[in-house]
Amino acid sequence: MLQKLSEFRIAYRALRERLPFLDCYISDMAPEWDDVPPEPPTDYRKLSFDSGNPRLVMQTKNSFEEIENMAKAEPEVNFIIASGDQKMLYHRAEITRLIREYRNIFVATANVCNLSVLEDLVADGLADKLLYGSMAPYLDPAHALCQVALGRFDWKTKCAIAGNNLRRLLGEKEIIPDELPTPVIPRIIVDAHAHTADSQTVTRFPIANVAAKLEDWEEKLEFFGMDMMFFTPSKTTRDVAQFPAHNERRICVESKGKVRYFEVFDPRQPEISQASLEKSLPDPMCVGIKIHPPAHKTDANAPEYEPAYELARRYGKPVMTHSWGESYYNATQIHSTAEKFDPYLSAYPQVKFCFGHTGGRPNGFILAAEMINKHPQTMGDLSGDLFNNGFIAHALKDIGADRLMYGTDIYWIDPRCVLGMLLESEASDEELLKILRLNAIKFYNVE
Repeated sequence: MLQKLSEFRIAYRALRERLPFLDCYISDMAPEWDDVPPEPPTDYRKLSFDSGNPRLVMQTKNSFEEIENMAKAEPEVNFIIASGDQKMLYHRAEITRLIREYRNIFVATANVCNLSVLEDLVADGLADKLLYGSMAPYLDPAHALCQVALGRFDWKTKCAIAGNNLRRLLGEKEIIPDELPTPVIPRIIVDAHAHTADSQTVTRFPIANVAAKLEDWEEKLEFFGMDMMFFTPSKTTRDVAQFPAHNERRICVESKGKVRYFEVFDPRQPEISQASLEKSLPDPMCVGIKIHPPAHKTDANAPEYEPAYELARRYGKPVMTHSWGESYYNATQIHSTAEKFDPYLSAYPQVKFCFGHTGGRPNGFILAAEMINKHPQTMGDLSGDLFNNGFIAHALKDIGADRLMYGTDIYWIDPRCVLGMLLESEASDEELLKILRLNAIKFYNVE
């Protein structure tokens, strides 16, 4: 496995260096950590939000209606929709409409992280509207580099998104180097934090073919190199009484255990949740208990969570939580800041515990790292959209490769975002194999 990973990493880096990347989005936002590289790893053009052509327009400062009106008012200006400090995950439909309907609206790929979003837009005939952007040094460029480098489209399209679309807008000559094959991600990865959603699930952005059915996942698991995937049905988080996760175990059986599930504990429905967990936890296809304080609007230190830890202790299964930092735009995240878990971690040192998302944001990461270092039974997973420059470096430094697990948050997030950050990190191949596979196998006690 280590040799396969090493060979893939070498091939990926060669491909990334061969592609004619030209970054359209260098950010003035200060990085959350002061020890990140000040310069991006590729060529770039520093474009303005105030003037020039092409011109950036920040999505968090301008509504899509305002962006549309700008494009109408100045049809000679090419506007590039650029991310602010929030992921553009939820705005896929609006962005797609604008770049389809207006010849002078484009999108920078930084923080555009929906599952296979670039492939979908290319298939929709919109490849020429996609401009590689990193948002460096605020964000880690690798989250955006990997989506392009490992994109499932032809070489000319890959070169166009990487830089030639921007060169065309700037009146520069395109660059098409000799083609390198796209390396196949070796199927050695364990995704320790995933989700499913079917037609009964209310989602905040368009998504299809991610139900708890093996036919929806076989190709995805193969392409993203996932030997195993542990999922929580999104509808179970919303209503464990109506949609307990053990009802979805058929995909686990059909996959011969390559796919396994978390059962949800909802502190607002303790008796129902406990009954569901009593059924699920003896099941070898159930890897543990999922709690989600923001979704259930209950502080993580509330007494209502006691049964979850008692059941975890009794059945020897881990607890995995959504963890996050205090957020100015999502007030419910305050329920899951890492220090709130301290009383239960102190009271139940024998219960293995994972901070899903490892704090979710830089302010949350700091607290999660403190808790992981304080409590030896804990780990963090790297799922979600914590793309801030310096996150992986500080996770390796402040927590260590032995206490981190790879997770994606798929169907929400494209797995190549965090994978790219790991591939470009200073982690050794041995450390990378621990994070991508070995730690999760040991922590969740699966073979």
